[in-house]
Amino acid sequence: MAIRHPPIAGSAGPEGLRGRHWRAVVGIALVLLGGCASPVAGAPASAKAGMPLNIEGIQEISLERSCFGCAGPSLLVLRRDGSASLTQTGQARAGSEDRVAHGTLRSEDFDRIARLAVAGGFFEMQDVYQEPGLQDGAWSTLRVLRGTQDKRVFRREDAGPAALNEIESAIDALKARISFAPASPPVSR
Repeated sequence: MAIRHPPIAGSAGPEGLRGRHWRAVVGIALVLLGGCASPVAGAPASAKAGMPLNIEGIQEISLERSCFGCAGPSLLVLRRDGSASLTQTGQARAGSEDRVAHGTLRSEDFDRIARLAVAGGFFEMQDVYQEPGLQDGAWSTLRVLRGTQDKRVFRREDAGPAALNEIESAIDALKARISFAPASPPVSR
């Protein structure tokens, strides 16, 4: 048995105002939900609108990693001119020296990382992501130089937005493809 509501005075059709109201609510909801379908959650408006991302001012991207007591602290620096350097940081207490290696990367690879940083909202990210009170464990600092802007994002463990993980993962994948040649001699600490 269907329940029929009486029409509201001055309305058209058997559903009256309720039918038109429902369609308006659904239409507004679809418009609002459409904004959630951006390519990168939290991305700047230019990335959401499909506008080209301006990466020309980005000259250098670096990723430094370390942890308390780990054997392999490192600093990877990628430059727009196609040069790359990888420093394996020595530790005085372990009696080890810094080891520096150099390599080259394609401009397309640098641009891909730069686009990922801009699209992921890197320049709008917080400066620090970590659990309160956490002082040990793995940490990383991602740094991007754009014109006179020197943006750094520090984090412990895997704290921070998903876009930060994506950028670091892309840098790691690029690092694995670069052929590094050791510089000589090692640098003492």
